[in-house]
Amino acid sequence: MSFGGILDSIKDIFFPVNCLNCAKEGDFVCEECLKTLDLSGVFCCPVCHQENKTGDYCLGCQPLFIDAEIAVTKYDEQDLIGEIMHCFKYQYVEDLEKTIEKMIASFLSNNDLPEFDAITFVPLHGRRYIERGFNQSEKIAVILAKKMHKPVVNLLKRTRYTKPQAKFKRQERLVNLKDAFEFCYKKQDFKNKNVILVDDVFTTGSTMQECAKVLKSNKVAKVIGFSLARG
Repeated sequence: MSFGGILDSIKDIFFPVNCLNCAKEGDFVCEECLKTLDLSGVFCCPVCHQENKTGDYCLGCQPLFIDAEIAVTKYDEQDLIGEIMHCFKYQYVEDLEKTIEKMIASFLSNNDLPEFDAITFVPLHGRRYIERGFNQSEKIAVILAKKMHKPVVNLLKRTRYTKPQAKFKRQERLVNLKDAFEFCYKKQDFKNKNVILVDDVFTTGSTMQECAKVLKSNKVAKVIGFSLARG
């Protein structure tokens, strides 16, 4: 057994974990409860959020900056996915990365993503990164990249500290994020490239649209929004 395996065995003995849903000992999300999640994917128009088969814009919607929006599952604060997202985002239960990897693998086994060159993610402001100690969107991006055999590239930087988006309504969210991001990579390296932009939860889409606006203004050809959950 490897050293890492020995450490995991010791941790399991002295710090046993229980399923967030059924309390069964062994994993934070047991296999039986994981199967209760619908991981077939949520594809919706980035503007009106009407579900469709591809995540592209509806015929009646004026395209903005994201070219498509794709999520692994629907978000429900009161359901298991709500527990997973809360524990991962605010407590960073590291072992939940294994669950998220299984979720993404299940989604990818039934769906093809549009062609893309690299994966990037919604950045955190330095102050919030210090407060939290990690960026949950980056963690999800790394898992997706591992499954897709594509590079993760940090293309964006958050230039000012903003209040959490959950505190605002849609229009207020747009104001809160205005000019909050900037491109932080060599422009020519991603000229005419397609990228997947990862966030943890897609709700109104204002965060992704603002990030995609910066990417498009720096010659990125296509931006596909990808989130673990669709709020």
